[in-house]
Amino acid sequence: MSEFQPLETKNRLSVADALRGIALFGILLANVPYLEDTTQIYQSRTTALATPGIDRVLTLALHLLIDKKFITIFSILFGFGFYIQMNRAEEKHIPFRSYFIRRMVLLLIIGCIHAYIFWFGDITRDYAICGMFLLLVYRWSFKKILITAIIFNVLFTGAVFIANAALGLGEYSYDRAIAGEMPVTDSYMRYLQINATIDPFVNFIHDSPLTLVFCFGNMLIGFWMAKAGFFHQTNRFSKAMSRLIMLGATIGIAGSYLFVMITSGQLELTPTLLWIPFLVVCCMILQSLFYISAFVKLFEREKWRSFLLLFAPVGKMALTNYLLQTLFYLLIFYHCTHGLSLYGKITITETFLIAAVLFALQIVFSSWWLKHHQQGPVEYIWKKLSYAPYRKVLESGPVLTASDS
Repeated sequence: MSEFQPLETKNRLSVADALRGIALFGILLANVPYLEDTTQIYQSRTTALATPGIDRVLTLALHLLIDKKFITIFSILFGFGFYIQMNRAEEKHIPFRSYFIRRMVLLLIIGCIHAYIFWFGDITRDYAICGMFLLLVYRWSFKKILITAIIFNVLFTGAVFIANAALGLGEYSYDRAIAGEMPVTDSYMRYLQINATIDPFVNFIHDSPLTLVFCFGNMLIGFWMAKAGFFHQTNRFSKAMSRLIMLGATIGIAGSYLFVMITSGQLELTPTLLWIPFLVVCCMILQSLFYISAFVKLFEREKWRSFLLLFAPVGKMALTNYLLQTLFYLLIFYHCTHGLSLYGKITITETFLIAAVLFALQIVFSSWWLKHHQQGPVEYIWKKLSYAPYRKVLESGPVLTASDS
């Protein structure tokens, strides 16, 4: 017999779908390309939406409230999704390990296509790699999973951050200024050349260890939360959620401010301040858990639930929408596609407003698509290929026990 709880009903999973949709909105805002110095834009236009002051406020709000937090939530929900996939495979009597490895290999292929043809910032490659490592721990106890998550999230992530600085891994073999050319080049071939040059997996030692360690820790947190019943047994976690909201809204945001100070060069990590990266990572997780807890508490209220469920269709087809966001960037902001080419021509405020409109279109599109289909187009292909070796098993009925998986 499996030691895990049975899969909850689809209605019980709607909170995770809606939260995943919100996370995608945060990722859209965090990744949308914009020109930081908009002085020339205001000088060259007689009218402009908002002011440089509002742009600065929005940029600070982005770094304090959005940047890194929603991708953290997305990673946590990947761990939650791993738990769901595990239960579904066991219910269908499919050997889970072989199935999930195949699923992650396919995700890695999708991520490589996305990264090398469209955008170097792809995160799905990291998810595919970390997902495979989840197979090493998914039978562990609650306590062991949680302790391992904390070790990866706080200790290992902080240590890798310090090691990067100590070993000079911030020094790249290429001129990092070429990243500024990427949004404005008219040549797609030049865009691809820059894209390949600055890609995190091409510069693996410089960029990827930090992301992989942090992602894996987040996934463990999500898996632990799913296994513990965080999203469907909310009464058990009500007090814990209240504490997370309080800590995340105070200490968490303060830690985000420290992170902004470090990354902007306003705070130098001297030997006496080497404890700060560990604090910052801890605060980042607290802030993300604050968002998750606040969302779940609001979702319990009938008036809020009807509104928050608007985000669920986006979350149900998260991979499709994540990839679509890249197409939005390319066609609307980047110059290499010869679309609208808005990068460098509009203010930060206008950029974020366009991003909000684009996300609203994703809500409409996702709602329409799911009225006619059970899942998003990319999800359909991914699932179809993942289940391909097991079609006869699914058609012939149960032949394996849960313990065999």
